[in-house]
Amino acid sequence: MNKFLNRRVRAGHSNGEERLPKGHKRETAFLEKCASCWYSLDEARRKMRRSLMYSYGDQWGDYVTDPDSGRWMTEGDLIKKNGKVPLKNNMIAPILSNIDGQLRQHLTRPVCVAREQNESTVGEMMSIAIEYVHDINEMEEVDSDSMRMLLNGGMTAQRIEYGMNAAKDKCDVWVYSVNPARLFFNTNLEDVRQWDINCIGELFDMPLDDVIAHFARSAEDKEFIRNAYSVDSEYYHAGNRGVQGDESRELSFYTPSRNDLCRVILGWHLDSREAYRWNDPLRGTWGYSPYNDAERRKFDAENERRRQRASQLGIGEDDLLLVEYNFATERYWYYRYMTPMGDVLQEGRSPYWHGEHNYVLHLYPLIQGRLGNFVEQFIDQQRAINRTATLIDFIRGTSSKGVLVVDDDAFESMSREEVIDEYVRYNGVLFVKLKPGQSIDGVVRQYNSGASVAGDFELLSLQLRLINEISGVNSAMQGQAPKSGTPASLYAQQIQSSSLNLRGLFEAYRTFRRRRDTKLMKTIQQFYNEQRHIELAGKDYSEEAKYYNPDKVQNAEIDLTIAEGYNTPAYQMLANDFLMELFRSHAVDVKTVLENCSFPYARKILEAVKRNEQQLQQGKAMEGIPPEMMAALQQGMQQGGGQASMAEDAAMQPDAPPAVVPQ
Repeated sequence: MNKFLNRRVRAGHSNGEERLPKGHKRETAFLEKCASCWYSLDEARRKMRRSLMYSYGDQWGDYVTDPDSGRWMTEGDLIKKNGKVPLKNNMIAPILSNIDGQLRQHLTRPVCVAREQNESTVGEMMSIAIEYVHDINEMEEVDSDSMRMLLNGGMTAQRIEYGMNAAKDKCDVWVYSVNPARLFFNTNLEDVRQWDINCIGELFDMPLDDVIAHFARSAEDKEFIRNAYSVDSEYYHAGNRGVQGDESRELSFYTPSRNDLCRVILGWHLDSREAYRWNDPLRGTWGYSPYNDAERRKFDAENERRRQRASQLGIGEDDLLLVEYNFATERYWYYRYMTPMGDVLQEGRSPYWHGEHNYVLHLYPLIQGRLGNFVEQFIDQQRAINRTATLIDFIRGTSSKGVLVVDDDAFESMSREEVIDEYVRYNGVLFVKLKPGQSIDGVVRQYNSGASVAGDFELLSLQLRLINEISGVNSAMQGQAPKSGTPASLYAQQIQSSSLNLRGLFEAYRTFRRRRDTKLMKTIQQFYNEQRHIELAGKDYSEEAKYYNPDKVQNAEIDLTIAEGYNTPAYQMLANDFLMELFRSHAVDVKTVLENCSFPYARKILEAVKRNEQQLQQGKAMEGIPPEMMAALQQGMQQGGGQASMAEDAAMQPDAPPAVVPQ
């Protein structure tokens, strides 16, 4: 969590206020609303924990009732109690790994496209800035983590802030993944775009020193925070369950996950107030002002001044542009940082120019207010696979394997122990007394179980096939070798058809990324208020666009849209092939190809070509010198010796200043 709220005034935002309480101020009503939102997501979090358990944890962890004792125990413990081994064959993790690989392979980069041609440089500036922020935030890993949360929980969120990042030791725009176990929002959502959200927030657990560093602005504030929290600073968390997700599973709203941490609750609420909505057609601006007599007199005074000015200029009443204002209800986002007791640590209106909260939330699939879950839909198939594998193992373990049946009366001269030792010994000899008409098969016979599990193997094969069909990740999409005789066109069609099953998922996540990048673009426009040179995009952008100019970018919000430019190896290969075709047809020269292609050695070749051109141009200039000047040059070389030679050498250097030729 960053101190982004403390830089509002410096960034030029003048609405709202920020204050740290100087007493014991509490907002228990708002705290209870946040708690209600968090507890209403208990069922969604339970489903998410179960999906994560089947994806990466213990697939026999569901609790069932022991029929003998009536106690609750896990399915794995019940199977062990009955003398079986709980086997599992995790088929969900490879599916999620394949989807993660598909996402990483087809990740695109955001591109800001200016709608007007004369503002194309502004679009390039913003594109470079967003790509730079993506790079410092390692967005590939953040997006991969958000996709896993979306697959296992049906919801994912990210938080965009501006401030100091202690890990990077840098003040910039940062994007943070939000743990869904710590996230809360109003649950009466029915719009798939989440436009009906009016409350959102997050639970933070941090050391007391961090709380003081974030929110204390004086010695009184520091003392207030110390009194608000009762933590054991000497407590040291130790145990053998580290990095096992226990803190997220056992999370509560009011209590921190550890005794040495402090719970800080951030809540955003869409508030409202009575206000004047005004519109100034002369300046082309509009906004809200407080609903009081002072603001009304201010509008009236401005209109009276314009009337007097118009009268002096001879402008008629019909042509006069006055400030229009009327009563309205203003909706705005308001934030509060609170302790578990409701003590307000910091509060204020949204410090962002976009006027919203700094979260980007996405729920998929959301159908008539019900949140779905991608992994949950084939958990039953995974359970059937595990049960079938365990059953087959149990049948194999309890069936007879190599049982020896011996006629006890046929071995009069040998004891049972001697018969067993001699039977299993290499080159062993058994002394048997056969009765008349009796064969050796009637005396010694070995039995193997005839129990058939062929039907169980067919059932297991069916379950494995069904789980791939339900998830949409079949063998073709996994890159497995096709069966012998499969045509290449049919295999390509299978790959394309399998990708259609996941098209909705990837498009939904693409929408989430577009909304995230749009809010990221607005945050960059607000807080990047100084000129800077961003050397990141290389050859893909003009040199002019690499110099970020806030004066041009900050006023271009309405002219910018977020598109996506492809940056994958397949796309680069197509672009290289297209450039080579143009070069072969003499439509472009070699410099154009080298400036736009993505070959790893193109930059070095381009620099060499430019150096050769400069040397050739300087050589032609020397050829165009008049004879009398050339004679003077030669005479100076004979008189000056080494000095003239040095001047000539300097003149041949492409980046050197003009040499002084002695007269």
